[in-house]
This record gives sequence, structure tokens and C-alpha cells, in this order.
Amino acid sequence: MTLEGITQGVSMVPVKVNIYGPNGIGKSTWAAKAPKPVFVTTEEGLKYIDVPHFELSPTYQDVMDKVTLLGKEKHTYKTVVLDSTDFLESLIHDAVCEDKNVEGIESLGFGKGFTESEERCRKLLRLLDRLQHVKKMNIILISHAAIRIYADPEREPYDRWELTTHKKISNLIRNWVDFNFFANYEVSTTSAGKGFNEKARAVSYGKRALFTQFSAAYDAKSRVALPKKLPLEWDAFYNAYKEALNINTKETKDE
Repeated sequence: MTLEGITQGVSMVPVKVNIYGPNGIGKSTWAAKAPKPVFVTTEEGLKYIDVPHFELSPTYQDVMDKVTLLGKEKHTYKTVVLDSTDFLESLIHDAVCEDKNVEGIESLGFGKGFTESEERCRKLLRLLDRLQHVKKMNIILISHAAIRIYADPEREPYDRWELTTHKKISNLIRNWVDFNFFANYEVSTTSAGKGFNEKARAVSYGKRALFTQFSAAYDAKSRVALPKKLPLEWDAFYNAYKEALNINTKETKDE
């Protein structure tokens, strides 16, 4: 190893994305528009989407085997989609319970079951890393969302949208991906009444959006400077991604 191995510059690389949101918002449809996708499914979510996919995975090991197969075999797929992390977590819990000969994941006590589950999820993410690095594939994780109480250390607790998986796996996923996107309907507020009787009323117009930056209402992140809100369309995201890299590249050259 020498200092000649040091490199610099920004380049287009396959992305690692987690997209989460309410049921029926269009997460799987969004992922299906990515380049040459193939789905690894842990739930019945593709009945009305015509896209290449493996048979439904009944076990955690089956998911691992399919991802391993994509890493070994020659193919033309450019994107692998895991649909969904919530049902994957259930399969991981089943595997842990079977190995430890317990009835439920909490039976191990002291959070040991959730720690074991986190490590098994980490092993799967390592396999997905290999697909990105060796096979040059985009990685998309699809997750569900629920409204939970967020304990902000600087403020009173408040409600926000979060991943439905256990916090250990949720944290692992958020840290691993380059983009953690929240998909939801656009909502605006209007005022009704006057004076003390004035109240804000939320109104949705049915337009779906992809939210890319952290908010008190939901968790989101992007490793590049994307617009705060994008249409819920793959091309809208990828075009913004390319534009952000162009801007970053220009800034790097000017410094």
C-alpha cells in the first residue's frame, strides 16, 4: 500500500435507498421504475405490478440465498429491490427463535433477541453492499411507516412518522443507506373560523411526493444536496441526483 492509492473526485455510483411511507402510497411502483429491477419479496406486494421478481421468500435464509445468487450469477439486472424490511424483520425473528429454541423474540431477555436480529440484518446488508460494489447494482429497500412518539431531548415528545421496524434495525438501515426517503401525500393547511375559534384544517389534494430532508414530522436524509421535496417518480429523483453531483463536482474543482 502506498500514498498513490489516494483518490479524489465525485462520480456517479449506484445508489442505496430506503423508501418508506404509508400503505398504498406507491413505494413499490416507484422502485419498479428504477433501471432493470429485480425484486426479492418478503410480502405479497407485487400483485398488480409487472416487474421481474423471485418467488415469495418464506425464510430469512431464503432471502440471503437469493441475494447471494444475484452476486454469483451473470445477469443484466441493474437494481435489486427488497420488499419489504418489515416482513424481513419478521423472518429474522423467526430464524433467531428457531436457533435459540424460544417461542418469541423477547423470550431471550435483556434485548438479546433484538441484538441478534440486528446482526443478522447487518449480514444481509453486507451482501447487498457486494451487489453494489461488484455488480454495480442500485439497492432499494422498501419499508412501512407508522406514527410514533419521538422523544426529543431538547423538547417535549411529539408524534412523527418513523420506520415500523425495531429501533435497532431502523437505525441500522438509516445509517447504511445513502438516501432515506419519506413518501406521502402533499398536505396543506387552511384556517376555519375567527378569533379564538380559528382552527387549522389539513387538506390533501392526492398529490404524492418524496421528501428528502429531515423534518420534525418525519425522518429523511440525503448524502447529496437534493430539493427538499420531489415528485414520487424515479426519474425525478435520479435527475436531481445527477444534477447535485454535477454541482458538487464543479465546487470541488473551484476550491
